[in-house]
Parts: sequence; C-alpha cells; structure tokens
Amino acid sequence: MMKKRILSFTVLVVLLFSFLFSGCDTNAAKNSADIYCSLIFKSDAQNIQKIGLSDADKDKLIKDYQDKIKSELKKNLLLMGYAASDEQLNSISDAYKEALSKITYETKQISKSVDQAEVEISATNFDIKKIDEKASVAALDETDKMNFANNDEENKKFSEIYLVKLAEELKSAEISSDKASNTFKFKKVNKYWVADDETNFGYKLVRLATSKDNHDLSINEESISPKESAEVFWNLVIKEDSSGMEKLGYSKAFGDRIIKGMNKTDFNDFKKQFSKLGVSLSDSQIQSILDALRNGMSKTSATFEEVSKANNTAQVKVTSTSLNLNSIVNQVGTTTKNQVISGRITDKQKIMDAFATNLINAINNAQITSGSKSNSFSFTKIGDLWIPSNTKKYIETIGEMSMN
Repeated sequence: MMKKRILSFTVLVVLLFSFLFSGCDTNAAKNSADIYCSLIFKSDAQNIQKIGLSDADKDKLIKDYQDKIKSELKKNLLLMGYAASDEQLNSISDAYKEALSKITYETKQISKSVDQAEVEISATNFDIKKIDEKASVAALDETDKMNFANNDEENKKFSEIYLVKLAEELKSAEISSDKASNTFKFKKVNKYWVADDETNFGYKLVRLATSKDNHDLSINEESISPKESAEVFWNLVIKEDSSGMEKLGYSKAFGDRIIKGMNKTDFNDFKKQFSKLGVSLSDSQIQSILDALRNGMSKTSATFEEVSKANNTAQVKVTSTSLNLNSIVNQVGTTTKNQVISGRITDKQKIMDAFATNLINAINNAQITSGSKSNSFSFTKIGDLWIPSNTKKYIETIGEMSMN
C-alpha cells in the first residue's frame, strides 16, 4: 500500500488574529505588522500590550497559537490515516517554531491615507516542501529495510520514523540568505489597523517564510479541485504515473519513490498470499505476475465527476473500466488443467510453474472489459488542496475497481 505523505505544513498555520494589527501613529500599520511578525516568527508576544491587550490576553493568545498548530497537525495526520501522540505533536510544533525563529524580516510602510495603508514585509525563508519530502523519503528508505507482519504495522512504523525525521529536519532547516518580499494592504477599523485580507494574512506571511523558490502569495480558493485530485491519485496508483504529484506540491521524484514502495508492499502481499494457498513460486515468477497485473491495470481508463461540493467537503464519482481477473483466473485454471491431463504432468512444482506462465500470458493478452464500475468518494479540503477523506480506502477501492 502506498505510503501517504503528509501535506505541506504551511497549511497548518492559518491564524485568525485580525484584531492584532493596531496603532495610532504615522507608522501604525507597520507597527502592527512588526508585532505580528514577531509573534509568528519569534514566538514573541511581549509587545502586544502596546496595542491594548492585557497580560491574560497575551498568555491566551500564545496558548491559542500553539494549540492551533498542534490541533491542525493532528487533524491532518488522522485524515491521512495516521495518529500521533501529544508528545509527537509537541515535538513537531516546537521544531516548526524553532525553524521559524531563524527567519529574519523587515517591514516598511510604503503608503498611508486616513484609513488605508500598505506595508512591505521582507523575510528570509526555508523550503518546507523540501524538508517534508526529505523526511518522507528517509522514512521510506528505513522501512524498506525492515520486515513487517502486515501493512498496518509497516504504516505505523513509517509514521513514527517520519515524524522524528520531520522534527529533525525542521530544527536543522537551512535559511536562505535572500529575502522575499510582498506588499500587504491594511485598513483602519475603529482605532485598530487590521490586514485588508484578514483571513489569509497569516497564511500568506508563513508562505513567504517557507517557500524557497515560489514567492507567489496569491491565495486560490483551490489549487487543485476534488476532481483533479481524484485523477492524480488514480494515475499514481493505477497508471504508475507520478507526473501529477506536482499539482499537490510534491516532486515527480517523490511520486516515483512512492510507487517503488507501493510495488514492494504488493510483492510481499502476493508472496504471503501464495504461501498461504500452498503455492510455491519463485520471486521472479511472483514479480512477473505483479508486472503483468500492473501492465493490465494501466490499460484501464476512468472518468471523474464532481457530484457535490460544500465548504470543505466534496463528492467525486469515479467510473472506470476494468481487467476481468476472475475470468482470466478461471481460463488459466482450465488451460493448466488441460495441459496437466494431456501431458500427464504429476509433479506439483511443474504444475505451479505452468499455472504461473499461463497466468502471466493471459493477463498480458487480456482485453479490458467494455463495461464500467462506479463509486463515489468523499474528499476534504485542507488549505487550498483537496485530498481523499480516507486515502487508504480510496486507493484500495480504485484498485479493486480496475480488477474484477
């Protein structure tokens, strides 16, 4: 089963502190931006009293900010099929704050009218996607060397290693010496200066500090639709095509690494199943059967229809053709039985070898059925990305749909 990579952590830090950005002098908007940058990048809230907040408000603000990171991380881990202890969540939260604390920034108020202002914020940055990917690949490499009783055990170990590696990579994050800049609009509401785009201001600021190569801070309602996401995952699992991974913010190389791990898991599952059935096949025979199945599945096609979408949930209907595996197996059984009878084959291993050869040939020569199967799947929006609400179930089901 494919190891699922946890989405980029920039989507975990969207904060709702619109009331922070206050001030009354000529640099009021700049002062508000300074206070906010200090809070986000340095976890320093000592100056927020200057904008009318009490010590109790300050303490609650810091706690809410820390809890927000951990609760969002926990939600995303659960969504991707993993769980994390409070200790692990604290470790990632602390590591993320440690990485952000290395950021240096500058603010400059570039325009101001009675109730409108613009502040330019410049910040050094680190590449969170590269950090996340490096931690994931390291975890995949380590679990590749281990033996597991089942997929759940393997996925649990992968999650444990991944979270440790992620914390390590965040703590040692390399900060770019170059600064990226963006101009933010502020507006005066009563006596306070607030970001014009209150909802996305924190998200944009963190993106400024966590993307090494892309400083386009435009906020799309969705960078990938539920329908497109369904197709990306379908192509990855069924076609072994990782090119669409970039739409999810990941490299094609990482997608290829996922496919490699997925094939390894499938091989081990096949080997265990054949062993349980008392079928003795060599590793090369099992791999050839798996290769034939992969080739057959890649010939199937699918259509994707967005059935519904509201707020952060959506339904996508997937309709696909399939490889009639049941018919193939029955045909191979008959062919092998006839060979055994006509050739008077009595050696069990030779019979198994004949069956494997016939199965491989039959799969390679099989035609895709003219009919189709359909299923509807739930998708959940995180930040500007849509992913399957239950990734494991989605992958398993589309695999079953491609073979009947």
